Amino acid sequence: MAIPTSHLPTRILQIFCLLFTIPFFLTAFSASIGDLSIIDYDYDYDYDHDPFHGDYSPPSPPPPSPPPHTPSLSCDELRGIGSLNTTCELNYSLNFTDDVYIAGKGNLYILPGVNITCPISGCSISVNVSGEFRLGSSSKLELGTAYVVAGNVSLLEGSMINVTALAGAPPEHTSGTPKGSQGGGGGHGGRGASCVMDNTKLPEDVWGGDAYSWSSLDKPWSYGSKGGTTNKDEDFGGGGGGRIWIEVKCNVEAHGSLLADGGDGGLKGGGGSGGSIYIKSQKM
Repeated sequence: MAIPTSHLPTRILQIFCLLFTIPFFLTAFSASIGDLSIIDYDYDYDYDHDPFHGDYSPPSPPPPSPPPHTPSLSCDELRGIGSLNTTCELNYSLNFTDDVYIAGKGNLYILPGVNITCPISGCSISVNVSGEFRLGSSSKLELGTAYVVAGNVSLLEGSMINVTALAGAPPEHTSGTPKGSQGGGGGHGGRGASCVMDNTKLPEDVWGGDAYSWSSLDKPWSYGSKGGTTNKDEDFGGGGGGRIWIEVKCNVEAHGSLLADGGDGGLKGGGGSGGSIYIKSQKM
């Protein structure tokens, strides 16, 4: 069908607008898809109180804040060389029996082969330095909570931060430790395993310790839970995993290990659940 000459300018304008709109829509759509991120998605849904997720109903703690601390130890009190406001080098292994806080405007270097330990459940060592925190090759931190805030962090070859089986108390109103004496595994981000066979129930309806802390998965800061025991008079469950928090302004260089496993319960108890590891930095 021929288009009247008088209508040609209008028809051409309509076609031009259509062709312009389609690419614009595709561009806008692709840009909106590219902007989506699981991490950045700000959908504030409370899984812990969802009636359709009854398996994960225990309450969870609020997002973590810096733990309370005692006055900072000096470089001399740590048997180090230098100053925490310039560079403090630790060349001797240290064993603590209580929480420790270390702060300064400089660098803290734990030299190769040096071990800093506080092997007590929930014992914490907090480091807050403006410069670099460096854990030398084959050196080790062993404790319940490691809390590090620094300008840069270097974990050199063979170094280790180990909070395995050294959990402190569980979050308030919550515990993933199984009840009774069936020896189940501890719960945390998921249910603990069950050691009991129950042919009257589906496998997914039989479990050990309960799950908790679902509302703080983006910033994990909960201890793991102890495993269950098989003896009412004695606790054979493995300890829950501790907590590691590393918050860095610039760069993390990681050649070492970060461990927050639950402890082994052996033949008479269930294993503990793992703890929490959180790392935030501009570059890693």
